Amino acid sequence: MEVVKIDTQFSNYTSCFKALSDELRFNILFYLYESEEKCVCSLTEYFKTSQSALSYHLKILADNGLLIKRQEAVWNFYALNKEHFIFPILEKAFKNQSELSTVDGLNMDDFNQ
Repeated sequence: MEVVKIDTQFSNYTSCFKALSDELRFNILFYLYESEEKCVCSLTEYFKTSQSALSYHLKILADNGLLIKRQEAVWNFYALNKEHFIFPILEKAFKNQSELSTVDGLNMDDFNQ
């Protein structure tokens, strides 16, 4: 059996999809899509999780280029990277979710339960 070498671009895709496979990380992306840029403290409060746990997930998303990180003094702010190759797919999924939420009368709190 011949071993096929995976090129770098394909490896980037698999790494990105692994990052997206976690439900909390996907929810973080959706939340940032809906609310633009947020500081870690706001994300921690919203998702009701520890800063260390949230930082772990934010790092995975940022390392895969899905988030843009901005530091202001001691605060870190994160936003969705709209230039990432996967953004058009995410945007379509998030728009559909937003439309469903509007039709069903749901809000972001309902989405996270």
